[in-house]
Amino acid sequence: MGEFMFRSLRVAIVGALIVAAPSLVTAQSTTPATTADDITDVTVFLRRENSIPGRNIRIPAGSASSCRFIGTSGGDSDYIQQYLAATGSDPSAADDDSGYININAPYGDASRDSSGGDPFFSRNDSFGGDQFGDQRSARDGCTQADYNFAAGRAHIARNDRTLSDAYALFDQKKYPEAFAMFKKSYSKMGYPQAGFMIGKMYLYGVGTEKNAAEAIKWLRKVADAPRPAQPPRFDPKNPHIMSPQIDATISLAKIYLVGFGVPQNRTEALKWYRKAAGFGYIPAHKTVGDFYYFGYGTPRDFAKAAKTYKVAATFDYAPAQFALAQLLEDGQPGVPADPKQALAWYSHAAKWNHPGGLYALAVAYDTGQGVKADPAQALYFYKEAAVRGHPDAQNAIGTYFYRGGSLLPKDAPVARKWFDIAARNGNADAMFNLAVMYMKGEGGAVDRVKAWAWFTLAGKVGHPDSKAAITALEPQMSATERAEAEALFKPKP
Repeated sequence: MGEFMFRSLRVAIVGALIVAAPSLVTAQSTTPATTADDITDVTVFLRRENSIPGRNIRIPAGSASSCRFIGTSGGDSDYIQQYLAATGSDPSAADDDSGYININAPYGDASRDSSGGDPFFSRNDSFGGDQFGDQRSARDGCTQADYNFAAGRAHIARNDRTLSDAYALFDQKKYPEAFAMFKKSYSKMGYPQAGFMIGKMYLYGVGTEKNAAEAIKWLRKVADAPRPAQPPRFDPKNPHIMSPQIDATISLAKIYLVGFGVPQNRTEALKWYRKAAGFGYIPAHKTVGDFYYFGYGTPRDFAKAAKTYKVAATFDYAPAQFALAQLLEDGQPGVPADPKQALAWYSHAAKWNHPGGLYALAVAYDTGQGVKADPAQALYFYKEAAVRGHPDAQNAIGTYFYRGGSLLPKDAPVARKWFDIAARNGNADAMFNLAVMYMKGEGGAVDRVKAWAWFTLAGKVGHPDSKAAITALEPQMSATERAEAEALFKPKP
């Protein structure tokens, strides 16, 4: 129904202008959503370059750990851990120490001794005895010296306010004082949050002179710090949550990707994205896949792109699911086409409300490709994609209202609004359709100046019928309208 509806709209439009146009359904892109010049979120990074308010570079205070000791902040204290274990939130922690320690008893906890004896007198007489440390080491690889160090550090950290004071000064916009306090915090405790903030403040020139070399030095201190192996922790609902170490790694990748204060270096950017992926940051796998897909900083390799996309896709990272589906839909050298698998990955992406995945399902149900044609389902997915900003879907909804039918009543003013939204989002068909409605006075007043402007813009983005449409429109325009329309495209002094 949908494809017929699209063709019918074209017939109506072209009948007015005596031109021909292709089906709107064929406007679906089959290339990844990213482009070689716009990999992942680089534009967001650049947008922040001139936006210095604290919220753009502030990160929440948290904790970093080694040897599985986490008592470095109030939120991570051993008291909270013990409470969770005692109340059953972590049954395994209640049964054994699982590598964690009580900072007040780094040599062991008598209440959790399974021997039935006194753990203090049953171990080596030496104060540095390692019996219980050896038992734990068998599980977590840490020595008693590690536990002693962690307990001592935690005791200092419990009373340390340098990091919280630095954030407080930063929030009060006392940037030079905050910068000095972050340095003091890093010097005293080595907090990765402090090192990351120092790097970002050097990068943007907040509270200190802008210095890309110093920014990179500090970001590398954080990114290159020892990090225990950990399984990826990923929440599809909050996919971009990251630790300070991963944040520093991604920042370095972006710096080299765009040449922010340093010469652009695609290979170096890829190195840091790979490192972030190795840290378990799932979105970085998608970005590395983009590098392979476009041959950006590395030889083009579609097979590696597909493999890397799939890593992130299996963690329910919707952009990777969509990219993998696009790659499988038509295939590329080294990646055989697999429309069935492509549709499955589009469906996975749609479950997470990815606009591209929703639109792909809409087209599938509209045309009956891979599924039984279902006009109602097609309209549902077009609508879901449209309200999430997909230009092709927005144009499709405009088409439904323009034509009318059993699923939606004809409503020219609403159609005009949807075409306007899609046109402003760059859809060439919507630009053309909106121009027709302005030209004919459908859904609102006639406006030949806007019609001429939208026909012209549609032509600039490749619409094949724009020249013929302008030729049909111009005889209807007054000299004043022509001058006003042409002035829209002249640079202002």
